[in-house]
Amino acid sequence: MTRGMTALYLLLTLGVGVAIVASIINIQWVHGDEWRARGEKREADVRTDPARRGVIYSSDGKILATTVTECDLYLDLFNRVELDEHGHPKYDRKGRPVESGPITDSNFYLYLDSMCVMLADAMPQHDALYYRDRLIAERSKEKPRRCFLVERHVPYSVWLEVMRLPGWKRGVVREVDGQSVIRQERAHIYGNMAKNTIGFQNQRDADTYTGLEGAYDSILRGQDGTYRRRRLTKGIWLPDQQHGRREVPQRTDQDRVDTIVLQAKVDGRDIVSTIDTRYQDIAESSLRGALRRFGGQAGCAILMEMQTGYVLACANLAVDTSVHDYLEVRDRNVAVSDVYEPGSTFKTVILTAMLNDPGVKIDTAMQLKAGYKNFGGKYGEIKDDHTLKGRDSLSVREVIEQSSNVGMSDLGWQLYADRRDTLRQLVERMFPYGKLNPDVKAKEYNTYINDLHASNRDFLNFCYGYSTRISALQLITFYNGLGAGGRMVKPLFCKGVMHGDRLVETRPVVLNPRMCSRESAMLMRSMLEGVVEHGTGNNIKNNTYGIAGKTGTAVHSYANVRRYNASFCGFFPSENPRYTCLVVLEDIPYYGRQAAEVFKAISDCVVAVDKRLSDGAVRSVWPQLELDSTKAEQRPVVARGDQSEMRRLYRMLRQLLPSSDSASRWVVFREGNDSVPGRYVPYVPTEGQVPNCQGMTAKDAVGMLEAMGYRARVNGYGKVAAQQPQAGVAAKKGSVVVLTMK
Repeated sequence: MTRGMTALYLLLTLGVGVAIVASIINIQWVHGDEWRARGEKREADVRTDPARRGVIYSSDGKILATTVTECDLYLDLFNRVELDEHGHPKYDRKGRPVESGPITDSNFYLYLDSMCVMLADAMPQHDALYYRDRLIAERSKEKPRRCFLVERHVPYSVWLEVMRLPGWKRGVVREVDGQSVIRQERAHIYGNMAKNTIGFQNQRDADTYTGLEGAYDSILRGQDGTYRRRRLTKGIWLPDQQHGRREVPQRTDQDRVDTIVLQAKVDGRDIVSTIDTRYQDIAESSLRGALRRFGGQAGCAILMEMQTGYVLACANLAVDTSVHDYLEVRDRNVAVSDVYEPGSTFKTVILTAMLNDPGVKIDTAMQLKAGYKNFGGKYGEIKDDHTLKGRDSLSVREVIEQSSNVGMSDLGWQLYADRRDTLRQLVERMFPYGKLNPDVKAKEYNTYINDLHASNRDFLNFCYGYSTRISALQLITFYNGLGAGGRMVKPLFCKGVMHGDRLVETRPVVLNPRMCSRESAMLMRSMLEGVVEHGTGNNIKNNTYGIAGKTGTAVHSYANVRRYNASFCGFFPSENPRYTCLVVLEDIPYYGRQAAEVFKAISDCVVAVDKRLSDGAVRSVWPQLELDSTKAEQRPVVARGDQSEMRRLYRMLRQLLPSSDSASRWVVFREGNDSVPGRYVPYVPTEGQVPNCQGMTAKDAVGMLEAMGYRARVNGYGKVAAQQPQAGVAAKKGSVVVLTMK
């Protein structure tokens, strides 16, 4: 019996050994590659390290666009009381009903109001009662939804606060349809301001942009990195150390091995736009006010620096029917994309082209027909739309000042009726009819001139601003060149690209170094000054600084209803031109000079802000200005903040930070006097007391609070205008400090 058992035992042992060996052979050699690939995949994989998209700054040092974390807030509101075998509610040891939902009733109703107040503070379009009613209504249903959308585009900080509410963490949904509710979004810090210039993220293709975002996408985007990581233990992964760019094999299935490129990420570079938020704000508010008063459909206001072509303000407003107001509407860049018949602002172009003709000599005292004239035929009748105080003739200078259509037609008929192609060529040679290809991504439609031989009417209309279609950006480019003495530069929207802490500026692009002679430019300037002094633009005449410009009104009809495009374009101060401005009001219901008033509001703001002009315009004739006149000494003052960040901003503006202690992290600005200039001095928060965050940026305020052990909740945009608890109040670490930004 014993021998039999021994033999059986040996036989079984031998069988097990053979099975183990066969299994090893099968795993190692037959299916070895498959199992090694599975093991490698479980222990190491390749991941993408997203690059940070660059920030877009304004020329006055403010952030216009940056990347922020946003979330869609979904809650699992399902809740059910567990029943025993008899159908009665189950209770725990403390006598509370046993609930199977992620958020119990006690926690839900205890912290509901706090959550609703947080949402209402962050999302001002709804109040706390709105969120409370929606959540209670859903919770009261027999089968509440497991994935209930509370709000979209919730700030990440608010989403985290909801997660931290006692008993709510399991109820906050993290993924919907396999996609994380947390994502990176481009945010316009100043809301609707200059949105078309900054750029929108396209809806159909979320990875493309318009505006500056689209034109400088390759610079802002950077380069995503790729790295391998290995599992240290369950749930803990460590990235491999990476040394430069290298290629490694990576098995994708049993039969294929691909080459994976491992490389470190390269963050996108920041860019500095030419937009100045001070001028942009006054341009938008003035333009919006005019459109509201006069009932236009759209409009634009452009402010350009004469010598560089930098566009300091570009307001593009159109009717937004959803809010019944004028806003920067997506894909409606009025200044770049809209083409229209300019009307009388184009008379300046026509007369300048005639002055360029070596075959004619125009005497500005030459008398021309005004009021009414028939140039022949049914369609040869031209009549001025406004009174000329009974006069039936005007000099060339007065034709421009009084904006006489008949006078310009008479001049064109006398000089070019038999050689219309010559006039067309003179205009095309001087005016930027080709696409400007500005450094903002927007649709540019073809501009054109009608066939001037088609009829006498087409030719006569062309002489006073019809029979041609142009964009606002093209027109201001011409006037800017005229104010600069004939030197036409391309309008630029990007001042430069940041390379570390150094700004590499965009150099001006000269489109035409001599679009007209200096003498012709001076003559046209004096006539445009006359328009404001005692012509159609006299409603903006002032004694502080001179303005040289031209009014324009173009009539068009829809369903036999006359509508008008009103415009004003010019430069200032006319004694020493530095800035050019164009205002267009599209589709207003009646004729008028309304655009000139918007021009005046913008020019007043510029003269008040520009220190070079604050003591009165320098009176000189065609001065040799410096190439970059935006480098006027400006000293931005932030009340308090991180000294290293302030030093970075000052360095970007090529200025030194006035500081009494370069080693301190936190500093506060102390005003100076006649003998001692203003400077930054150290700010040392008191331990155990809430620090003073007044005037700080959100980044600096949150950084200081977290360094002291507090938690921050930010409401709004801008700088800290109020805080709760107030500065100096004793508070324990972990307390929440609410910051209100304005």
